Amino acid sequence: MLADGAHLSGGKLYILGGQWDRLIVQGLPGQHPALAVVVVLRVEYSEALDEHRLEIELRLDGQPMNAKAVVTFTTGHAPRQGRGTPAFVPAALPFSNLVFETAGRYEWNISVDDEPLGSIPMEVVQASGSLRAPGAMPTSPFQ
Repeated sequence: MLADGAHLSGGKLYILGGQWDRLIVQGLPGQHPALAVVVVLRVEYSEALDEHRLEIELRLDGQPMNAKAVVTFTTGHAPRQGRGTPAFVPAALPFSNLVFETAGRYEWNISVDDEPLGSIPMEVVQASGSLRAPGAMPTSPFQ
């Protein structure tokens, strides 16, 4: 997911303003002060002692956009973890002052050990008329 901010403490994720997919900018190029890409990875018991490489990269139409994070990690086995039980590894990767030259559908591509796991879509749109806060969801008529 995308969030305004996120961090890990004591193995737990703390997320601020999570689960948005649209960034509304006043003009282009647009700049966003801070966001975090948040993922939870399932690591199989047999893979837990190996070092792994998590890579997250922002792309537009398949082209890299100069926003990339690479993290290596080893999970290990938790005390009293049953043999064969997977581990779930949270990660929060912050990005600051990203510049978006053009509107469009961007994607954060996620891979582990060079194997694609999926992507998180993010649409950048230019505001027309009144401007809501970046990343804000449309106001619900049911509020």
